[in-house]
Amino acid sequence: MPTPSPFSRRIGSERVAGTRESVIREMTREAHKHDAINLSQGIPDEDETPASVKRAAKDAVDTSSQYTITWGLPELREAVSERYADWKGVRYDPETEVTVTTGTSEAVVSTLLALCDPGDGVIYFEPTYESYIPAVQFAGGEPMPLDITDGLELDDDALRDAAEEASVLILNHPHNPTGNVFSPAELELVAEVAEAEDLIVVTDEIYEHIVYADDYVSPVEIDGLAGRTVVCTGLSKTYSVTGWRVGFALAPEPLSAELRKVHDYTSICAPTPFQRAGVEALSLPADYYDDLSKSYERRGELLYDGLREVGLDPVKPDGAYYMLTRYPGDADDAEFAHRLVREAGVAVVPGSSFYTEGSADWVRFTFSRNEATIEEALRRLDENRFW
Repeated sequence: MPTPSPFSRRIGSERVAGTRESVIREMTREAHKHDAINLSQGIPDEDETPASVKRAAKDAVDTSSQYTITWGLPELREAVSERYADWKGVRYDPETEVTVTTGTSEAVVSTLLALCDPGDGVIYFEPTYESYIPAVQFAGGEPMPLDITDGLELDDDALRDAAEEASVLILNHPHNPTGNVFSPAELELVAEVAEAEDLIVVTDEIYEHIVYADDYVSPVEIDGLAGRTVVCTGLSKTYSVTGWRVGFALAPEPLSAELRKVHDYTSICAPTPFQRAGVEALSLPADYYDDLSKSYERRGELLYDGLREVGLDPVKPDGAYYMLTRYPGDADDAEFAHRLVREAGVAVVPGSSFYTEGSADWVRFTFSRNEATIEEALRRLDENRFW
């Protein structure tokens, strides 16, 4: 029985009113409850983490377990600055323009809290990573979702119309949950619109090294975008350390100075031993990143072919490690997902969790797991299909 509230007034601020728990994390708990294979949350297997990076973290526990400077370990900020100059052709000053955050999600939330005023319009593209929706609400922003479900392409007119009433644009690239990679022409459109309407752009680039499209470029490589953009990224996906919670916010000094105010009084600093290990991670050779993309591309092909064989309708991604998948029948997405975890022993995420409101006719699978686990999940789907 739930504990009755001793309060006679409403509990909970307007800031959190209507916000519910993460559906992604809920489906992970459902996976544990039903002893299911978890293809809902993007959690890699433990042996995916490079051995040298793990050793660096273990060694750092003995020597580096106290606070770092709030903005992050100086050696890590230097390494981030150097690597991103190599990768994206933009040099961020490690003293004033690189902030180490407690995961990429904190980077996004801190940025919105610092740079979005109540009532400011915030554009994002739906389906969207579910945390952007409450993040906009926490900041008091006015959500302005633009639906790209059909075709996964930006609509020029819709973007221009929305931007006239907006102050901030969130761009997830590669895109979660669809795996879409926006073309250079689409990013040039974003840059043109952002300049015309004086938008702040917030890019979530956590999947920047898990890309299969030949024409992928980072948004900040497009002329005019770097100067008005906060790049939110981190260690989690590239080095398979999702639980370490080490993210980066890279931004020109005027934007960086503001987001640091929120970061300072909320997180203080990201976990110090894992920051220390991040220096080792960023020293890995170029072929590490090539192998990473190729490995996930193989797993994506395995899942794509397997889902088609069991009668589902997946969309092949160009990046990240998620697969939007439609299913036959008229069950709503939550009903289908919960039945799947109960009866087939495979956990996925209902598509509606990636929209501000309404339902969806698809679910999201992840292929962040190893090939043996994906094959076992496909076997379960084949043997327990109810669709």
